[in-house]
Amino acid sequence: MELGIAVPVGSTGHLGHYRGGEGVPRSSALREESSALWRLLATHAGHHFTALYEGAERWRELYVGDLGPDVVGGDADLDIPFEDFLYGWREGDQAGLSVAGHGVLRCLECGAGLWLGKAYGAGPDEVSFFHAGAGAGGGRGNSANVPVNRALWRFLAEHVMHELSVGVNGEAPAAVIGGTDGPSFEDYVAGWPG
Repeated sequence: MELGIAVPVGSTGHLGHYRGGEGVPRSSALREESSALWRLLATHAGHHFTALYEGAERWRELYVGDLGPDVVGGDADLDIPFEDFLYGWREGDQAGLSVAGHGVLRCLECGAGLWLGKAYGAGPDEVSFFHAGAGAGGGRGNSANVPVNRALWRFLAEHVMHELSVGVNGEAPAAVIGGTDGPSFEDYVAGWPG
């Protein structure tokens, strides 16, 4: 998925946030991009992945000849538009679904974790969406819950090029962001420019 343009923080070399093109707000404020990101996590529950810089060696390894990977939200001919990726997705609609467990996004390199909320779906490997609670999103899901959504975008910015996993009911780090023993979502994103 296309996350946007990585914006560094001062001279630290760390990413501050992602933003769209010139004049486009930070990616965490864009509803369609945020919804697609949350759907991607639900679709890949139980999988490992890495947020890559375009042009990084691991990114170039995904190319076969001149053809790169299909990217959700990308601008190449074979990429998947956000609206196509989101078509028919019912984030927050709990009708006919049960709680399959609780989700955590883990950085396998740092040991950090972000609580994703209850996993609604047919089972731990068939998650329809994650729901971290009412907050600003009400029953609509995490993409509409501002502090939860911003926390996800910050976590991805801080752990770019790290191996990550989306786990349901697996082992979680001791102090998960948004969990009972870690910082709240609000504290985690306080003062963050993204």
